[in-house]
Amino acid sequence: LKMEAEAPLLWLYTVIFFSSTAHAFAPYQKFLSYYQFFGLVPASAAAYFIGGVNAYIYGTVLIVFYLVLTHQCRLMSENYWERLEATYALARKTLSMEEEKRDTRANVKLNEEFMKHLNYDIDRFIAHIESDSARDAETFKKHIKTELDELHNNISDFSGVLSKELVLDENIFNIRHEIQHLVAEFIDAAERKNVQIETSLSPNLPMRLKGDASRLAQVIRSLLDIMLDGVERCIVVVEVEFLREYEMAGELYVSVTRSFDKNKGLFASNTKHQSLNGTLGLVVAKGLAELMNGSIEQNEVLDDEQQFRFNAKIDLAEQAGQLDFHKDSFAGKNVLLVHNHPRIVDIKRQELDALGFNVFTETQYKRAVQTLQNSYKFQTPIESVIFYSEPDVDAVITFCQTLLDTDDLKYTKKIAAATRQQQNDLRHAGFDETHGFYFVDKPTGLFEIESLFYQLYKQDESAELAAAAEGCNVILFSKEPEAVEKLGQKIENICGDITLLAKPSQLNDTLLSSGGMLVMIDCDTDDDVSDVVSAIRKQEQAKAAESYLPIIGFSRNRIAFEDYAYELGLDDYIDLTHNPKKTLKSTLAYWSTLL
Repeated sequence: LKMEAEAPLLWLYTVIFFSSTAHAFAPYQKFLSYYQFFGLVPASAAAYFIGGVNAYIYGTVLIVFYLVLTHQCRLMSENYWERLEATYALARKTLSMEEEKRDTRANVKLNEEFMKHLNYDIDRFIAHIESDSARDAETFKKHIKTELDELHNNISDFSGVLSKELVLDENIFNIRHEIQHLVAEFIDAAERKNVQIETSLSPNLPMRLKGDASRLAQVIRSLLDIMLDGVERCIVVVEVEFLREYEMAGELYVSVTRSFDKNKGLFASNTKHQSLNGTLGLVVAKGLAELMNGSIEQNEVLDDEQQFRFNAKIDLAEQAGQLDFHKDSFAGKNVLLVHNHPRIVDIKRQELDALGFNVFTETQYKRAVQTLQNSYKFQTPIESVIFYSEPDVDAVITFCQTLLDTDDLKYTKKIAAATRQQQNDLRHAGFDETHGFYFVDKPTGLFEIESLFYQLYKQDESAELAAAAEGCNVILFSKEPEAVEKLGQKIENICGDITLLAKPSQLNDTLLSSGGMLVMIDCDTDDDVSDVVSAIRKQEQAKAAESYLPIIGFSRNRIAFEDYAYELGLDDYIDLTHNPKKTLKSTLAYWSTLL
């Protein structure tokens, strides 16, 4: 279109401009190709369209420039990415070498610590043999076997940790219930030494997590063993919280803290700072924590407080991340909380707040009675009181008798948080359900407290309780159907429907997708309950269920099964012979409200 002398110079300038700016876009090879094409080829086409020798030569030169620049851009782009990859690989290698060096140093340190404690444990074992040789042969043999088994397990676990051959399981388990029953194992022995243990489970802690429940329990048991070793008159608190980092993953934090109260004379023989003495079990626990992408930190900043803090990376089992209690389920209800230690009072107040209660607190029994009486005088009655049984039995009995003798408090629901031995002592003293006293096992948690209050507030509303249970359909697993025939009839009378299955493979999509459904497993006839639970969960995962069915185990013979039932993935457990207050009807009714 009337190309003048200046035009070719401008186009040549464009070629130089394109060549110089290509470096700025070096990473983007395709973009550079389009960039050169639309900048140069239209000019070449225009030259050919005009015609003439000069125009044809000019158009050809532009085409050559385009091909040269395209080649140049390709080389620049390839060189850019090769340098980037080389730099990244070098950085990764450097980081890997640093991590390897750090892991090696950590392994050496852990190994040294292990050998030191192993030597100590072997010496202690030999000393026990020499000192216990006077015992009768059978007792001596059992004691030696227990010691050897513990030593063997620790050595085997540590060997697996160092060689990275120990593989962690990926099971779905109820974290809240496992922690509660794990701590409950230590309650009786601790109370005999005037050591009070309590749990503080964050209200935001999910119901179910996915990981190795037995190894997690092993770590926490080791920490509690150390905290309770050789101490008297102190408070031990197990605090658990979960930080959700991604949609289906997060970090679990477990703090085990031991506190001595000098002001109240609870320090007793521990007048000096008593450090946390490590054990062989602790060394193994540290190794397991590393396998879980976590660690165990030891804090001894204050003379009157020591702490272990354990953290581990762990996945959520359910997309919903649901809780196993009802927020604000008791909104508008008043409760008085009585405990002699302010820290535990604060912890339990938060848990009761999460259930919706209006919470009043006291640390002395005498003031607690006055607070209850005043609530009736000022027309704001406190309907229930939950008090913690203390080592001072006489003070507890006096308080209970006062509650019983005070006319104003005749209809107040009186709940004692106590060990099973303390519950038996109170019942023997005449403070039982017939006199308006009810019991919740220590340690008390959201689930345990809500379960009891649910029963108490619904006990006079049998129609509502029955309706809650009737809305629940049950899948019952048992390898011996005739063994659970009578129980099945009871369940069928309580619930709307029951499906009896012998193995998890019979669980089809229709049953899984049914609403208002829960699962019960006969722990007496199923040899490996964890396999049944795992098979059910795998089917639910295959369906990408947002929340899982509650799985409840029950037993008529195996009383000790409750100690490790929750490590196998059960959400709840009913001992039909040992714990009559946890009835079939109340349990089914409670879980049906969570469906």
